[in-house]
Amino acid sequence: MNKIKKLMTLLLVLVMAVSMLGACGKSEGSSEDTSSTTDTPDTDATAEPEEQEDMAEITLMVMSLGAMGDGKDAVEEGINAITEKEINTHVTLQYVEVGSYSQQLNLAITGNEKVDLCLTTPIPQSNFTALIAQNQLMPLNDLLPEYAPDALAEVGDLIKGTTVNDNIYAIPNYRLLSSSYYIIARKDIIESLGLTDTFNNMTSWSDYEKVLQAITDKGEISGIGNNDTDGSILSFPNANLDTDSFADFTAFDNLGDGYKLIGMDADGKVINYYASPQYKATIERVHSWYEKGYVFKDAATTDQASENLIKANVTASIVKLAELGVETAMKGNSGYDVVVKKLVSPSVTTGATTKFDWAIPVSATEPEAAAKFLNLMYTNKDICNLLAWGVEGRDYVVENGIAKYPEGVTADTVAYHTSDFLYGNQFLVYPWEGDAASLREEQKAELEKAEISPYLGFTCDLTNISNELTAISNVIGEYKPGVESGSVGLEEYDAFIKKLNDAGAEKVVAEYQSQLDAWVASK
Repeated sequence: MNKIKKLMTLLLVLVMAVSMLGACGKSEGSSEDTSSTTDTPDTDATAEPEEQEDMAEITLMVMSLGAMGDGKDAVEEGINAITEKEINTHVTLQYVEVGSYSQQLNLAITGNEKVDLCLTTPIPQSNFTALIAQNQLMPLNDLLPEYAPDALAEVGDLIKGTTVNDNIYAIPNYRLLSSSYYIIARKDIIESLGLTDTFNNMTSWSDYEKVLQAITDKGEISGIGNNDTDGSILSFPNANLDTDSFADFTAFDNLGDGYKLIGMDADGKVINYYASPQYKATIERVHSWYEKGYVFKDAATTDQASENLIKANVTASIVKLAELGVETAMKGNSGYDVVVKKLVSPSVTTGATTKFDWAIPVSATEPEAAAKFLNLMYTNKDICNLLAWGVEGRDYVVENGIAKYPEGVTADTVAYHTSDFLYGNQFLVYPWEGDAASLREEQKAELEKAEISPYLGFTCDLTNISNELTAISNVIGEYKPGVESGSVGLEEYDAFIKKLNDAGAEKVVAEYQSQLDAWVASK
C-alpha cells in the first residue's frame, strides 16, 4: 500500500513539474526574451497569421441602357481586380433590359434571389417610392456610416431625398440633378432638310411642328418618338409643356410620386396631375400630332428606350429630360450626332434624387459587402469608368481627359458602353468625345447653383393608400400608353380619368396633401 502511495506521489510531482514548465514557457513568450521557448513552444509567439475572412460575393442588378454586347465579363474582371483587393468582395453584374427590369427586380426580391444591390428607376414598379411601400429596401442608417462613409460625404444633403421617416433607404446617384427638358433631334436629318436655322430659332410648338411636318413629308422616318417605354411623348412628372410658347412652360415638384399622378398647382396645392387642364392640353396636342402622322406609330406598345429608337432609325426626334452634355450622351447611346433645344429646367426635388438610386434589397445576403462596394462606386474613378464606358483600350481610350471609341470601334461594334449617370458618382466619369474636358466641373458647378425645391426630403408614406395605388397602377398601365402617345381618341382620356377616380385617386391626393402639410409644419 505504501508503495502505491509513493508511486502516486511521484506521479503527482511529475505532473506538477510539467505544468510549471508549460507555465514558464508562456511567461517567457509574453516577455521580450523569447529565446527559451524551444522545448515548450509559445503558442502566442508562433501562432499562424489570422486567417482572412471568406471573400464576399455580391450581385448588382442594373437596368441595361446602352451596348452590353459580349464585353460584360471583362468589365467584371476589371472591377474584381479592384474589389477583391480593396474590400475582399467579388462582384457579379446582372444587366436586365429596360422593358423587363421592374418585373425581374420584384421577382428577385420576393423570391429571395441573389441580389445585393439594385438600381431604382423612374419606372413605377421599380421606383424608389414603390419599392419602399412594398418593404423591399433595407434601411441603411447603420450600414452607410460604417461601410460607406465616403459615399455619404459625397452626396451630402442630397441624402435627404432618399430618407423616409428618418430611415435612409438608398443613395442618390451623384450627378447633375438639375436636369432640363430638351427637344433632341438627329443633326443629319435636320441639316439634310435645310432646317438648321428653323430648329435653332424655335420658340414654340408651332415652330417645332414645321420641323415635324418636313420630316413626315419626306416619308422615311417618324418625326417624334416616345421618350420612355410607357408611350409618353410630351407628358412628364414635373413639368407642364401645355402652352404653345416655350417661354410659358412651368415646372413643379411631384413629391417623389412614381406614377405621375401627383402634381402641384400654382398655389402649391396637391392635385391629380392627370386631371389637370395642363395635362389635358398636352395630350390633345399629341393626339393632333399623331393624326397628322408625326408620331411613331408604335409608341404605345414599344419596349424600346428613346435612344434605341433613334439608333434604329425609327424616329428623328424626341422630347426628353436630360442633363448638361446631353448631345454627347445621345451620340454615345445612339451613334448619331444630335441638336438640342432647351425648354424648361425643374428645381432639384425629391423626385430628382430618387430617379436613379442605389439601394440594398431586404433579401440581400451580403449587405455589408454591398455597402462597401457602394463606397467605391462614389469614390473610385476606375470603378466608375469601368461601369460606364467599359475596359479602357478595348471599349474606349482617353485623350486629353476625354473618352472616345478606339480606332475601328463604333457604337454598333463596341463590346460594352452604357450611360455615365447610373453608377454612383458621375463626376468621376470621363467626359465623352464631343464634350469639353471641363464638363464634369461645369456640371458640378451647375448642381451647386441649382434651385432646390422647398419640399426636398418629403416622401409620402404610402401605407394608408397602398390598395388605391395598386388599383391606380393598373389603370395607368391600361390607359396611359395610348393616351400619352396620341394613338387613341380623346374619349379614352375621359375614361382614363373616371377609372382613376374610381380607383381612389382623390384619396391618394388627399393623403399626399395631409402628409405634406404635416411635414411643412414640422420644419
